[in-house]
Formats: sequence, C-alpha cells, structure tokens
Amino acid sequence: MKIVGFVPSRLNSERVPSKNIKLLGGVPLINYSLRALNKVKALNDLVVFASEPSIKDHIEADLKYTYLARPQSLDTQTATIQDIIGEFLKLSDADIIVLLHITSPFLRPATIAECIDKVVSGEYDSAFSAYAFKKFAWFKGRPLNYSLDKPTPRTQDIDPVVIEQSSLYVFRRELFLNKRRRIGDKPFIKIIDHFEGHDIDTPEDFEIAELMVNAGFFQPLK
Repeated sequence: MKIVGFVPSRLNSERVPSKNIKLLGGVPLINYSLRALNKVKALNDLVVFASEPSIKDHIEADLKYTYLARPQSLDTQTATIQDIIGEFLKLSDADIIVLLHITSPFLRPATIAECIDKVVSGEYDSAFSAYAFKKFAWFKGRPLNYSLDKPTPRTQDIDPVVIEQSSLYVFRRELFLNKRRRIGDKPFIKIIDHFEGHDIDTPEDFEIAELMVNAGFFQPLK
C-alpha cells in the first residue's frame, strides 16, 4: 500500500497574489505544509504538484519531496479540485492520497497521521479535518440545529454544526476513481480548533496568520 502526500500548488493566486510563496514569519508559506508532512512517518512519498518548477526555489533545502509537473490549464480559476486530483492520479500510483492544501500552515503532523491511520485501518473510507460550531445555525431560512417551537436551549446543549475545514483530505484511490469524490460514505471527521485550522483565503487571513506567528500561538516545526 503506497501512501502519498499530495500538495497542489500554483503561483498565480487571485485573492492573495503569490500566496503559496508569500513570506509568513519570514518563511515562504509552502514550507509550513511540507514541514508538517515531512514529520508524518506513514508517507511513502510527498509530491508537490505544480506547473512552474520555480516553486522549488522557495522550498527549504532540507525538506524531502518530489516535484511533479502539471498542465498549466489546471492553474486557471475554472479548474476544480476534482480536475487536479484526476490529473495527479494519471501520473501517480498512490493507493491512499493525503491531500494537504498550502493555505493551512498550522495543521499538526499528529492530525495528519491520525487521519491516515483511520483510513488505513479500513474502518473509514476517507478522512477530513473540520470545525464544530455550537451556535444557533440557520440554513435556507430555517433553524438548522434548534427549533423555534421549543424553548431556546443553552448553546452548550445544542448539536454542533460541523463544517469542513477544507485543507486536509485523506482518501483511497478507488474512491476517487469510482465516485470522483475525496469524501466517501463513511468518513472520519477530525475536529480541530481554530488556531490549528486557520485557513488563508484573503489578505486579512494572512494578516491574522502573521499575528498568530508573532504572538507565539504557533511554534514553527523544525
């Protein structure tokens, strides 16, 4: 069984220019994800999937990874993650894919390893990181996790709304090939906190990440 860490990357980010190589705490962002994956012992390989080999110039020399070129057509705003995974699987013989997006620099190696273990065990067909919110939630104009016809519960007593954190996904090759999905019918959901799961999608998100690093909330992996 071959387990491969998969890090898709592109340099032409729209909302945060050159996001994947933008300096966070003085370090190009891509290195945070690669540092974490380098500490996951279960991985047989770690692949940076990018169309521009210049990404390698921004990766720390002591990090182990394989560069795999992808078509520039996958760098467009219309390309989906399914398109990217599908192209990757044409070039890789991975049995289990550990997809980690560069935009979550604080995900812990232990979180990644736990998700891999759950899928390898066969108990789950996939795994992903998520947040759990114990808040009064609405969807399509109606309460989602409480009723207006009953006394308002305490927030600690309501069922949490679980939201994909959207950075870490572990899945089997056959799941994607058969259903073109990275989440199966029996996923393991790894609940993480908002510090670990902070995702950089906007310039403001990047500023918050800088504050987290500067305030010592995140200790860089060595």
